[in-house]
Amino acid sequence: MERKRAVLVVYSLSWVGIGAMLLAIAAAPVLEPRFPRWSGFIYGIFAPFCHQIPERCFRLAGHPLAVCARCLGVYLGFAAGLVLYPIVRGTRDLRPPSLRLFLLISTPTAADVAGNVLGLWTSSPWLRFGLATAWGTLLPFFFITGLVDAMTQIRRGDRRSNGP
Repeated sequence: MERKRAVLVVYSLSWVGIGAMLLAIAAAPVLEPRFPRWSGFIYGIFAPFCHQIPERCFRLAGHPLAVCARCLGVYLGFAAGLVLYPIVRGTRDLRPPSLRLFLLISTPTAADVAGNVLGLWTSSPWLRFGLATAWGTLLPFFFITGLVDAMTQIRRGDRRSNGP
């Protein structure tokens, strides 16, 4: 029962986190005209994680979102993965997806990133978004499993150190 509770806690907090991130991503361009300081603050939060090149960002209210199309795909994919998680895994099955599935889903995104970095091609924002969304959908299956495993190991360690 302890593991089931841990899954529910991690799952719920994951929704809070991804919801806040998606809200902030959309809020930055909407706030830009009337509250540029707040907008700038939000853009600044995402800047260490995303290049925010305007040509590679979708736009809302005439301004680029706080992240590029690829990063948006990862975040929206993560949310989609959270929707699928209880259907596919429930609260009892904590096996991560197979390495084969991970490589299958990761390879197109990795190849696209490499091709763009090496100057072999320039992908459209929609292609970047689509590939990253597929990859992001897989992430909650690793994230929840890993965090729940870490939590249960920490709890077991606490019990051992406190005595029988």
